[in-house]
Amino acid sequence: MRNTHLLMLALLVAFALVGCGGGTAQQPTATPESRPTSTPRPTSTPRPTSTPRPTAAPTATPAPTIATGSSSGQLRPVVIDRLVTFQHPNGLFSIDVPDGWNVDDSSTDAAALYLWTDEAENALIIVSVSESAEQLTQDELQERLTSFVESFSGEQDFSMDPPEQLQSGGVQIIWSYTAQASGGVQARLLANSFIYQNGDKVSLLTFGIPNEQFDDLKDSLNDILNSYEVDPSVPLSADSAVNRTVYDFSRDDGNWSVEDTDSIRAAIVNGTYDITLRDTDIYYLTAPDFDPTTDLEVSADVLIVGDSRAGVAVRYGVGTPSDTRDYYTCWIDGNNSYGCFVSVNDRWTTLQEKTSARAIKPGQVNRVALRAEGDRITFSVNGVELQTFTDGRVTSGQPALYLENFSTEAGAVYDNVVITTPK
Repeated sequence: MRNTHLLMLALLVAFALVGCGGGTAQQPTATPESRPTSTPRPTSTPRPTSTPRPTAAPTATPAPTIATGSSSGQLRPVVIDRLVTFQHPNGLFSIDVPDGWNVDDSSTDAAALYLWTDEAENALIIVSVSESAEQLTQDELQERLTSFVESFSGEQDFSMDPPEQLQSGGVQIIWSYTAQASGGVQARLLANSFIYQNGDKVSLLTFGIPNEQFDDLKDSLNDILNSYEVDPSVPLSADSAVNRTVYDFSRDDGNWSVEDTDSIRAAIVNGTYDITLRDTDIYYLTAPDFDPTTDLEVSADVLIVGDSRAGVAVRYGVGTPSDTRDYYTCWIDGNNSYGCFVSVNDRWTTLQEKTSARAIKPGQVNRVALRAEGDRITFSVNGVELQTFTDGRVTSGQPALYLENFSTEAGAVYDNVVITTPK
């Protein structure tokens, strides 16, 4: 099925280039603003983690519509004797693959692309990892995977099951068509394709096996699928000039403030960091024990809960006097609005008044990012740059998460916090 392999790789390259965002910057304002304070304090040490993402097992539908062999020859069996672990050179991902299968690295700047085939090239495994600053919804992941699979709709006897949204947050599609195997044998190729996002990494996995051999190999394919791990802290490019620290809150490793008081509840629950402000009209900043630095970016998945504003902060630190705080922050609310300000000794100066932006998805998880480079501060939501400011009042500090509420108890859920600093 050699022509199938080349076509899949070409389509995967195109798939990796889909979904890039852009935007325009606006000019800041300079209006003083004050708010009540509530400044609890966390500490500790960051540890990046590699996070497995479980998915559903490969499935043997749709059923073939024609015979899986021909009178001209016999389909050679696909052999999976044992599995060995493949580790991406940069540690981006790892996966157990059949021992003795051939591997082809077709990676580009846009995606890591790896193809494994058996000796006869009648079966294949494809892993594609690309980056998306935007946190994609499950429906958007489904659209991407459906587009990839439907690229094969012109193949002989093509059929596709409806996409299945998985509890892991990913999507699975089972599909098949008739292809020419080695020896000129016409055979039904059964494929299972999966897609999911972890941090800013979007993974697409495809398994293709002759339909008549699927049942014999299903357990091995399931083991391969369950072995796949991706580390979202690792950049795609080996010569990247940045360091990344990722917090996916898969465990409580003590890096973030955890507390339960009359005023504030902060807890790591089911792989997310949940903060609720019980007192009204207060704000909250929380940061890991991260060395202060000048140039950095912090991004996070944010889900607004109630009447709150939540976002990220850069150059967060203790001011003078010691009970005040300095930082830059930008926030979003539960609708489609955002704003930005700088705090110097707990005195706020608005950099962007509350304004709406189409990039913000009301009531959904949004990925927010704030970057500080010299005196340039840039805010993005879902990969779209919304604001760029020039301001030099705060020169160094930590990354942090920011939250404020109003007249009622409210909060936010955070996940996949990524801190990026220059090497």
